[in-house]
Amino acid sequence: MFAFIDDLFVNLCVLISLIFIYLQLRQKLRLEESYTNSVIADGLAGGFLGVLLMYFSIQVTAETIVDLRFVPVILLIIYLGVPHAVVSAIVIIFGRFIFGVSTSALAAAALMFALIIGFIIIYKLFKKYDSKANSYKQGFVMIIFSNIVFSIVISWLINDFLVLKSLIPCYWVISIIGGLTAIFFVEYILKTQFLLTKYEEESTTDFLTGLNNVRQFDAVWNTLVSNAATKNEKLSLLIIDIDYFKNVNDTYGHPVGDRILKELGKVLKNASRSFDIVSRNGGEEFSVILPDCQHEQAVEIAERIRTAVEIHDFKVSSLDSINITVSIGAATYPETVADISRIVGTADECLYTAKRTGRNRVCASY
Repeated sequence: MFAFIDDLFVNLCVLISLIFIYLQLRQKLRLEESYTNSVIADGLAGGFLGVLLMYFSIQVTAETIVDLRFVPVILLIIYLGVPHAVVSAIVIIFGRFIFGVSTSALAAAALMFALIIGFIIIYKLFKKYDSKANSYKQGFVMIIFSNIVFSIVISWLINDFLVLKSLIPCYWVISIIGGLTAIFFVEYILKTQFLLTKYEEESTTDFLTGLNNVRQFDAVWNTLVSNAATKNEKLSLLIIDIDYFKNVNDTYGHPVGDRILKELGKVLKNASRSFDIVSRNGGEEFSVILPDCQHEQAVEIAERIRTAVEIHDFKVSSLDSINITVSIGAATYPETVADISRIVGTADECLYTAKRTGRNRVCASY
C-alpha cells in the first residue's frame, strides 16, 4: 500500500515538474507564433512525457503496473487541439515498444489508439454542444472514458478476478487524481503566465493609447543615447503637446478627451516612420524618438505629424467631430545639440517656444 502511494507521488512529481518546465520553455520560445512548430514541438514534448510516465510506472499489485501516459494527450487536446494530441499519441505508441514487444505492448498500443479516437470524439462533441465547458469538465469526461476503455482491455488480458478486483479500482483512483491534478496545475500556470505577461505589458505600455509609457520611453531612450554616443550616430527627438487640450476636456468631458488621446496615438504612429518609437509621456504630452535621423529629416517628420493632426477629424459623438492642433519641439544629436544629455531639455525648450509663439507649429534648435 505504501509503495503504491510512493509511486503515485513520484508520478505526480514527474508530471508537475515537466509540465512546469515545458510551459516556461514554450513561452520563452514563443512556439504559439508558429502553428506548425507548435504541433511538432508540443506533440513531441507530450509524447516524451507519456513515455517517461511509463518508465515511472505505479506498482498496484505484485503482478501489475499502471501509468498516467494518457494524461499528456488529454492536456494537449484540451488546451492546444487535435493535431498536437495525435502527434503525442503516436510518440507514446512507438515509445511503448522501447520496453519490449509483447502481447501487452500490442494491447497498450491498441488502447492508446482507442483513447485518442475517443478523446477526439469527446472534444468535438464538447465544441459542438457545450463550447463553454471548462477544462475540468472536458478532462473529467475524457478520464472516465479512458478508465472504461482500460477496464475493458485489462479484463480481456487478465482473467484473474482477484487481481482485477484490486487493479481496476486502484487505476480509477490513480487516473482521476493524476488527470485532475495535471489539469489544475496547467490552469494555474497558464493563468500565472497570463497575469505576468499582462503586468509586464502594463508596466511598459500606456493603458489608454497602447503606446510606450514614460517608463518604457526612459528605457528605450537611455539605450539609444548610449548607442548614439558610442557609434557617433544621429539621434533626433520630437516632443509633442496638444494645444488647448484642457478646453476639450472642459467642453466635451474627460471620456471624449480620452478617446481623442487614443486616436491621436494612432495618428502619430501613422505619420512617423515604421521604426520610430512613439510614446505617451503623460497627460497630453507625447514624444517620437527618431533613431539615425538627421535634423532636417526630423523637422520634415515633425511637420508631417503636425499637418496630419491638424486635418484629422476627431470624433466627439456619433455625428460630430472636432479638429485639434499640436505644438512640437525638435532636437538632434550631434547636429543641433553637442551634449547628448541635453537633447530632451533642448527639445522641451523648443516646445515651449512653439507654445509661446502661437502654437500649431514646429520649433527646432539650430
